[in-house]
Amino acid sequence: MNDTQSPPTKRQLMHTRNIKLQGFRRSDGLWDIEAQLMDVRAYDSTAVEKGTIKAGGKIHDLFVCVTADDKLIVQDVTSSMNTHPFHNCPGAQSSLTQLIGASLGSGWRRSLDTKLGQEKGCAHIREMLLQVATTAYQTIPAWYAQGNGDVVPVINGNPPQHLGQCHAWSFSGPIVARLYPQFSVTPKSISD
Repeated sequence: MNDTQSPPTKRQLMHTRNIKLQGFRRSDGLWDIEAQLMDVRAYDSTAVEKGTIKAGGKIHDLFVCVTADDKLIVQDVTSSMNTHPFHNCPGAQSSLTQLIGASLGSGWRRSLDTKLGQEKGCAHIREMLLQVATTAYQTIPAWYAQGNGDVVPVINGNPPQHLGQCHAWSFSGPIVARLYPQFSVTPKSISD
C-alpha cells in the first residue's frame, strides 16, 4: 500500500452521516451503550412525506440505548426517532424488545437478522446495533481488563471473543502468543 496521497480532486461535500457511540457504567451495576445516528445533506432535498428539507437539516436523528450486564447480556433496549423520513418509521422500534436476553457477544449479528431483519425493524437502527456490540466489548470487558493488567480475562477456559477476529489478534500471531499463550497456534506451512 502506498502511503503517499495524490493531490486531491476538487470535490463538494454532499452528505454527512455521523454515528456516535458511548458506553456508560451505571450505579446499579449495569451498563448503557448508547448510539446516535444523524444524516445531514449539504443541499436542499425533498422527502416524499415531508417536503423540502433545507441544506443542513437532518434527514435522520435516531437514538438507541442498550442496557447490558457484565456478561454482555441485554437487559433492556430503548430508542427514539427524533427525525425520520417517513411517518411510519417509529413503528420499527417495537421490535427492539425482542433483543432482551440476547448476547452482545457471539451470535449478536444473527440475533439482529432474526429479530430485526428486513421489514421487522429499521435498517439504520440495525446498523447502529452492530456497532453497539463492539462498543460494549470496548466498554465492559476492557474496563475489567484494566484491573487485570490490560488483558481481557479467560472465562471457563474459552478464548476471549476478540481473538482470531483481526490480523493483530491472530491465533498464530505474536500478540496472542505473548498475552494468551494457551490459545496460540503455530501457523501451518504452505506445503501442509
